Amino acid sequence: FYMYRILFFPFLLVWFGCSATVPDWVSVQPTDSKYWHGIGRADKSTYADSRERAKEFAIHEISSQIKVNISSEMKTVIRESDGSLESASSYVMRSRVKLLLPELEFVGTYNTKDTYHFYARLNKQKYRAAMARLRENATETALGYIRDADANFGVHSFSMIQKAWLEIMPFTDEPILIVYEGKRFNLYSLIKRKMEAYEDRIQLVGRLDKVRVKTFVDRENSIQISVMDRMNNTLVSGIPVKIKMPGKELTVVSNRKGKVFHDISGTSLNASFSINFFLDKHELFKEFLDSVNMLSFKPKVNSVRVEVVPAKVKIVSSEKNLGRSLQNPILTPAIKSAFSKKVEFVNQNPDMIIKIESNTNKKSERAGKNFPFFTYGNASVIFQDAKTDEEFFSSHISNVKGGDFGSQQTAGIRTYEIMAKQIVKELDEQLLNH
Repeated sequence: FYMYRILFFPFLLVWFGCSATVPDWVSVQPTDSKYWHGIGRADKSTYADSRERAKEFAIHEISSQIKVNISSEMKTVIRESDGSLESASSYVMRSRVKLLLPELEFVGTYNTKDTYHFYARLNKQKYRAAMARLRENATETALGYIRDADANFGVHSFSMIQKAWLEIMPFTDEPILIVYEGKRFNLYSLIKRKMEAYEDRIQLVGRLDKVRVKTFVDRENSIQISVMDRMNNTLVSGIPVKIKMPGKELTVVSNRKGKVFHDISGTSLNASFSINFFLDKHELFKEFLDSVNMLSFKPKVNSVRVEVVPAKVKIVSSEKNLGRSLQNPILTPAIKSAFSKKVEFVNQNPDMIIKIESNTNKKSERAGKNFPFFTYGNASVIFQDAKTDEEFFSSHISNVKGGDFGSQQTAGIRTYEIMAKQIVKELDEQLLNH
């Protein structure tokens, strides 16, 4: 009998657990007009954390009943900032749900073998009182950010204004009228004006070390950008400046003296080009990259122009085949063709000298009439600054093999043809496209 009771007792627990009274709210939505009600249901087969999911669904149902209408004043601000009203409304609702979690009442739960049910509600009167309190707190916090941004103008001023913007975003269903520095403002508009004023207050002044450069010869140049505060004519440190030029884009932060420096290497471009520079807003607001509602602005683009002129080049060439000078050089015209649109070839007063030395030789006799002649070539191409005698580029190839069935001399020509392709390819990869 004792053993029977031990076995029967768990059975009773299971039976009563399964047949427990189902709360009315599981099947019938509560209708008390003092509250917003949310019923969440999560299938255990679908969600491992079914209880938390049911809770989330209940909160979401409450939030969907709370109507958020972006104020007309705020709509104007969002449109002017190229923002989306839909994403702004979604952000406002998500933000409010987080703020109102302490006000939510979790009434009950109901658990079955397959599902989890969660019932939450929010008192409408408490909601309105909480929103008024939170709006007032957010207003004071936002004004504190603005005062800080104004009092200590610098790179942090931009992030302070963005923080002020995010602080008031959950409360955009009505205007927030404030007094700032003795004047009445709508807080939304004040924040947007401040952001625009700060962007306009930063002045970027660029200066080139060399405005006019020659291709290949002028291998060193630099741009210096002064980051100025227009209001008091002082230099500003820590400001990220994006620099864009052909084939290159980078961001440099102004140093302690409010200066941005960047070295520009020599160019093979055969046309003048502009270097653009402007505030890097992505770097400026990198701490807010996860935020979907940024108070954006369009940075003004500044630029300096680099005038590019072709360098004057003289070719000094010694091309030999089997020790004898070629009547019709092969490397010289190949190099001239490669550089034809980038330099001007001259015989006197050059900016740059290209020295070519090449020769071919045979290493062994022909193996037989049915075998080709083989010739091996070596070539050296050196680029030299005519004014300083500095060698700034060189190419050396050796043991390039060429063959021909006709003659040893023709085999040498075939070797030159191969060397010409190799040299032009190397020049193209290392010099012509840089």
